[in-house]
Amino acid sequence: MSFVTKAASPQASIRIGGPRYDVLMAALCGVFQAGAYLDLWAHVHRPELESFFTPWHAVLYSGFLAVAAATSAPLLLRRRPGVPWSRALTPGYDWSLIGALAFVLGGVLDMLWHTFLGVEVDVEALLSPSHLILALGSTLMLTGPLRAAWRRASEARASWAAVLSLTYLLSALTFWTQYAHHLGRPWAAAGNRPTAAAFPVVAPDPLFRGVEIQTVFVAHALGVASILLQASLLAGIVLIAVWRWGAAFPPGAFAVVFGLNALAVGVARDQYALVAPAIAAGVITDIVVRLLRPSRARPLALRTVAFVAPAAYFALFFVGLAATRGVWWSAPLWSGTIVLAGTAGWLLSWLMAPPTVHGEAA
Repeated sequence: MSFVTKAASPQASIRIGGPRYDVLMAALCGVFQAGAYLDLWAHVHRPELESFFTPWHAVLYSGFLAVAAATSAPLLLRRRPGVPWSRALTPGYDWSLIGALAFVLGGVLDMLWHTFLGVEVDVEALLSPSHLILALGSTLMLTGPLRAAWRRASEARASWAAVLSLTYLLSALTFWTQYAHHLGRPWAAAGNRPTAAAFPVVAPDPLFRGVEIQTVFVAHALGVASILLQASLLAGIVLIAVWRWGAAFPPGAFAVVFGLNALAVGVARDQYALVAPAIAAGVITDIVVRLLRPSRARPLALRTVAFVAPAAYFALFFVGLAATRGVWWSAPLWSGTIVLAGTAGWLLSWLMAPPTVHGEAA
């Protein structure tokens, strides 16, 4: 298939597009996101790092420039007078161009923010308004191949470029929520068991059981909250895929999505041993999807997959944690967390496929 499809009339645009264009964009987006996780690795392992001119930034911004150039090329090279700019782009990549512009805007605002308000550290670095604009812009760019495949009526089976783009979406979400991620800090690991009785604060409010805040309570709460947040994101990604493609999602695709995401976070946070359980959970999800064939017309199957995917993921997460580092959480705590992780996915499925109201037209 050619990259270029000529328009039938002067009022139509000549578009660069098709599955091979998606492959190119997916590859460039992979470099872009790899740069972000390499930069995360650098900040984790070299906290004294302050310079902008680093090898990791070189990968990140080279990836951004490549994606931005490939996205804007159709607009710059193929647009004709009188043709709207949106029609010069392959369907799905209009938002990628908007994302590139937002990323540039976020970069300028970030420079001004740092100049007048200083440099953020830790969690605040992920939540500053300028960084959130960067997050929005980069995510719009990374999901271009997914949107293009979604809008292509002929694509009854998801392409691997779409699978990779879906992986980038999950990895973008986990990057910007790494402060509450089970691989960022596995709170249930034996080595993360608190040794101090109380979590010191200026003035505990409210008092917990008449005393200061207990560190065990904090570790439990943060651990459970991080799992439930990531379970919701994971289930959302699974539901997006099966909503559009159902059982036509390629065999092994969820193993790739879960595995590459866990690898990105795991390498940045030195959690290599917990990558394999994520891949195994993806394999289980692939099998369940193939067996149950979930779709909007099969809501029970859809809800079952939405429950099984995060529940299996975190059940295997605890297995991997127990085998490699030990688990200090009690059985009621870790087992209940697994059930709640599945429940979070199950509840999301009701938003995607709500029950039909009696008397309402289908």
